Amino acid sequence: MRPLPLCLAAALAVACTREQSRPAKEAVAEAKGAATDAAKAAQLAAAQAKQGAATAAAEAQRATNAAGQAVEQGVASAGERARDGVQAVTRGVAELGQGGVVTGKVQALSPSRLELASDGQGPLQLRVDSRTQYVLHGERGQTPHLLAGDRVRATYVVEAQVPVATQVEVLTR
Repeated sequence: MRPLPLCLAAALAVACTREQSRPAKEAVAEAKGAATDAAKAAQLAAAQAKQGAATAAAEAQRATNAAGQAVEQGVASAGERARDGVQAVTRGVAELGQGGVVTGKVQALSPSRLELASDGQGPLQLRVDSRTQYVLHGERGQTPHLLAGDRVRATYVVEAQVPVATQVEVLTR
């Protein structure tokens, strides 16, 4: 009869162990579920962080490209303005040497133009403006006292490839 109490004790011990182990198993299962959920959340956060980093890197690259293009355009524009300036100075220096004196008879006079029948070489038409000085009998003035047929000596400079009278002196009437 001894085996029966031993069996009962073993059955009781197994029953108690099962009863006590059930909450432990549930706790382990919950812990495993929580760990799985935490791992999934960590993976999601890592994926979002990678996505954010990739987006930020792309934005930074676009900004760098835009800045590089702006710098290239600025350099090109500055170079172009410098070339234009050098060409203008070169043209101006060349034109300074192109001025001279022409003598001839007045054919026509307007507020912006003087036409001559030249005695020799020189331009037949000169532009006149508010800076043009007129000399009659040794007196200088801003207003022209010229008549058609007057023999004059005109000093001129070249501006933008156009001869401009700086002084017109009446020699004979």
